[in-house]
Amino acid sequence: MKKMLFVCFLPLFAFAQNGFNVNGTIKGLKDSTLVFLQNVEGNTIAQDYAKNGKFQLTGKLEDPGFFQLSFIGTQEMAELFLGNENVTVTGEMTKLKSAVFTGSVYQNDYKTFVKGFTPINDVLGKIVPQINAEKQGSKKRDSLIGVFNLNRDKLKAFTDNFLKEKSASPVSAFILYQFSKLYDDATVELRYNSLKPSAKKIVFAKEIERNIQSGKMGNVGSMAADFTQNDVDGKPVKLTSYRGKYVLVDFWASWCRPCRMENPNVVAAYNAYKDKNFTVLGISLDKEKDSWLKAIKDDNLPWTQVSDLQFWNNAVAQQYKIQSIPSNMLVDPDGKIIGKNLRGEELMATLKNLLK
Repeated sequence: MKKMLFVCFLPLFAFAQNGFNVNGTIKGLKDSTLVFLQNVEGNTIAQDYAKNGKFQLTGKLEDPGFFQLSFIGTQEMAELFLGNENVTVTGEMTKLKSAVFTGSVYQNDYKTFVKGFTPINDVLGKIVPQINAEKQGSKKRDSLIGVFNLNRDKLKAFTDNFLKEKSASPVSAFILYQFSKLYDDATVELRYNSLKPSAKKIVFAKEIERNIQSGKMGNVGSMAADFTQNDVDGKPVKLTSYRGKYVLVDFWASWCRPCRMENPNVVAAYNAYKDKNFTVLGISLDKEKDSWLKAIKDDNLPWTQVSDLQFWNNAVAQQYKIQSIPSNMLVDPDGKIIGKNLRGEELMATLKNLLK
């Protein structure tokens, strides 16, 4: 899902049983103007034609979400979070972004966050261009960066406190999603796990869950995600076909000198433990098949090799977010990753300990 600027949102959350009902009164709204509500995918979920400056939008939602309230004939729109609730909208056609939404039980939570967030965000917004205008290494630039970091930490502390105090509110899941870049992956997961189930009944919570799982891709202790790629003869090979064995998934390429220097160590490990439930699966980031095949022969690599010959765009490398090679991961017989980037003596010692 594409992230949107937080400062543009006017979210509202509530959970009625019979669908949503949005009643609007907008000054300057001409009769017969089409008013419509769109979701983040751009699909219209409700519409009405204005009469006497008023409109009514009704429908039913599976979950609360972010929507845009739009008016034919003007590019400006109002933005809101909406659940199955009764909401009143008032405002002016010339100031749609300032429209006021009432009727949501979580509106006060949102206003509380915005009240604390806005002054800190204003400072950050003003200081960034000042930093960019200064020369690298200048004392003034370093001082401005210090002020920026101080206010960023204030924003983190304020956000942490809000998430703690409003752990049952869906607004908190929205806040965590919008400000997830303030934290590392482990902290995002920790903050998310601290939220109550009632806070997770929103699309943004589902996005956080997906991001958490994506962030764990390839981590030690996680299950190795399956993939399929063709071998040198064009036959598809699946990682799950190696279940029951220890397998070293080895990312390399013929053009990678450090990879070629490491290959003898991988060959030694393979020869030492190939008869003890261990093997290697090579994934090449090559783009020329002839070069790939020549390197396999020259380096005497006897295990299965796969590649889509897409260079750094290799699908498996992309899947596992491989940013440098050589790189590897050791997968146990159950499909769990138990080691990463094991090379030379460390690889031999690890296998010796596992395969006594």
